[in-house]
Amino acid sequence: MEALTLRAVRLSARRPQRLLALRTPSAGTRVRPARWASTSALVLDKREGSKRTLATKATGSAAIADQQSGKERVVILGSGWGGYTLSRHLSPTQYKPLVISPRSYFVFTPLLTETAAGNLDFSNIVEPVRDKKSQVDFIQAAARSVDFKRKVVVCEASVIRSGVTESPRTDEHERPFDEGPETKKGYEQLRKWEEGQIFEVPYDKLVISVGCVSKTFRTPGVRENAMFFKDIGDSKRVKRRVRECFELAVLPTTTPEMREYLLHFAIVGAGPTGTELSAALRDFISTEMMTLYPSLKGIPKLTLYDVAPKVLSMFDESLSRYAMETMTKDGIEIKTSHHVESLRWGPPGKPGPHEMDPKYCLTIKTKEEGEVGIGMCVWVTGNAMNKFVGRSLTDVNEFPSSSVVLKGSEITPEVESAKWHVKKVPRIGALLVDGRFRVQLESEDGKTAVLQDVFAIGDNAMPETGAPPATAQATNQEARWLAARLNKGDLEQSPPFSFRNLGTLAYIGNAKALMQIPHEQVDGNRKNSLLPHGLKGRTAWLVWKFAYLSMTVSWRNKTRIAFRWVVNRLFGRDVSRF
Repeated sequence: MEALTLRAVRLSARRPQRLLALRTPSAGTRVRPARWASTSALVLDKREGSKRTLATKATGSAAIADQQSGKERVVILGSGWGGYTLSRHLSPTQYKPLVISPRSYFVFTPLLTETAAGNLDFSNIVEPVRDKKSQVDFIQAAARSVDFKRKVVVCEASVIRSGVTESPRTDEHERPFDEGPETKKGYEQLRKWEEGQIFEVPYDKLVISVGCVSKTFRTPGVRENAMFFKDIGDSKRVKRRVRECFELAVLPTTTPEMREYLLHFAIVGAGPTGTELSAALRDFISTEMMTLYPSLKGIPKLTLYDVAPKVLSMFDESLSRYAMETMTKDGIEIKTSHHVESLRWGPPGKPGPHEMDPKYCLTIKTKEEGEVGIGMCVWVTGNAMNKFVGRSLTDVNEFPSSSVVLKGSEITPEVESAKWHVKKVPRIGALLVDGRFRVQLESEDGKTAVLQDVFAIGDNAMPETGAPPATAQATNQEARWLAARLNKGDLEQSPPFSFRNLGTLAYIGNAKALMQIPHEQVDGNRKNSLLPHGLKGRTAWLVWKFAYLSMTVSWRNKTRIAFRWVVNRLFGRDVSRF
C-alpha cells in the first residue's frame, strides 16, 4: 500500500491535473476554475495496465480528464440502448468514453416482460456498465445541465438516491427530476439526505441519450397509482403485486366481490410492450398460479385497454387481427377504442376520500364502461421527454462560438449576443438534430447553428432527415452508426443516417408470436420479395426466442437465459415474492 501511495504521488507530481472548485447551485454562485493541483489525484492500476484518475475536494467533486492521454473524452449521458451500445463501439485507441447515468447497468428491454412473469431472473437481462473487460469509465449520477460554452456537464451523484431503477410515481408538475425520492412539494425535507454531491464533468464530445419517461396524458390518478414498465424496478413491482393479489384473495376476510376485483389485472396500452406483458402474465397465471391456488380457478381476469381500434397497430392488418383473435381465445379480454379517465384506490362506487391501501383494490374508470374494480393497473402507453431534455436543455446563456457552424452566415458579435435556445420538435419536445445526430441551436430571428461536438440519439432525439421508430432496434442502429463515423473520422463526408428496418417481433401468449417482415421499395423493386409479409404462431415464437437470445449482449447472459428457459420447461416458473 505504501508503494502504491508513493507511486501515486510521483505520478501526480509529474502529471498535474486541473481541479474545478464547485459550489452547489443553491448557493447562488458561479463555478470558477481552481489552481492546478499536483497531489490530489489518486492513480489506480487496473488489471490490464490502464489507469483511471479520480479527484475529490471537500466542497464537491470533479471528474478530471486525462490531459496526457492524447485521447478525446466522449461523455455519454445514459446507459440505455443508445449510451451503452455507443460506449462499447467507440475505439479505445482514439477515445476515452465516460458514461454518466443514474443507474449502473444496461437493461435488455425486449425480455423485461419475461422477468415480470418469473420466466427469467432480473440479473439475466442486466449488463453492468462497469466491466473489467471494457475500457469505459462510469459515474453514477444524473445530468442536471450543460454549459456548451465551457464544455462541461453539471451532475448530481445518485449513488444512494432511491427510485433510480423505477419510473417516478410523483406527478410531473410535482417533481423537479425524473429520478429520486417520491416526495411531493412541501415534503422534500423528509428525504434531504438523498441529495447528491454536485460536480462538473468536462467533455470533448458529448452524446445525449437519456431516453424518455412514461406519458400519462395527465390522466387523474395514473401517475400516483398505476405501475409503469420501463426498468428493472418497475418489473419487480409488477411481479410482486401479482403475487400479493393472489395472497390477498385467499385470505378468510376477503369477500367474494373483493376477490374478483383483486384478481382483475388491467394493462393500458396495446403496443408491443403491453401486448407481450399481458401475454406473459396470462401464461404465468394459467399454468403456475392456478396450480398453486386451485380454489381461485376461473376468477382471474386480464384486460388489455387501448385508445386505438386494434392492438399492435404497427403490424399488418392480418397479423394484428390474428393477435386479437388468439389472445381473446386464450382468455385475455381486449378493449380497444377505450379512453381511461381516472384511476384511484378503493372499490367502484365508494365515496371519497380515496387513500392508497394496497390491501384492497383499485378502480379504473373509462369513458365507455364507467368504473371497474381491478387489483393492478400497468400503464405502458406513450412516451414523454425526460425532464433533463425538457427543462435543462432550453436556453443557451453563452453562445459557444468555437463549437458551432452557423448555417447560411458567419458568426458576428451580433450573432453571439442574440438569444439562442436548443432546437426542439414542436409539441413533442425532442431534440431536433441534423442527419448526423448533431444538436442544433436556434435564435429568435430563425438562424440555426449546429454544434460540432454535441450529439443526441435515441428516443430523446429526432433527426430532420426522417425520424426512425421509437424502438430499441432504431436506437441500437443510431449508436452503432455514430460510433463508426467517429471512429473513422468521416462524419461530415458520410451520408446522413438511414434506418434499416429488420422486422418487428411480438409475443402473444401460449407459445405463439408475430413477426413483421419488412418489404420496402428499393429502386422500384420490392425488398425481400421472396419472403412472406410476416410469420405467426409457433414458427414466429421460435424466431422470437432465438432472435432475442442472439441479441443478448454477453455470452454469460445468453447462457443463463437459455438455461433458465430449459429449467422453466422442466420445473415450472419462479413464483417467489420479492
